[in-house]
Amino acid sequence: MQSGLFTELENKIEGLIEEVELLRLEVSELRQTKQALEDEQSQTEQSLQRVLGKFDRLKDSESL
Repeated sequence: MQSGLFTELENKIEGLIEEVELLRLEVSELRQTKQALEDEQSQTEQSLQRVLGKFDRLKDSESL
């Protein structure tokens, strides 16, 4: 009886360990994706700032 309970407990623990390992992999992938998106956002903001700067220079040159 106890042997069966220990086996069942061991199986559940092994299943939980596998699930934790999979979740850790998923978290790692999500962190990488987040970093890639943040990098892309930063590049987009820089590009937008450059375009806005060109509009500002155009506006300034029109007022001369």
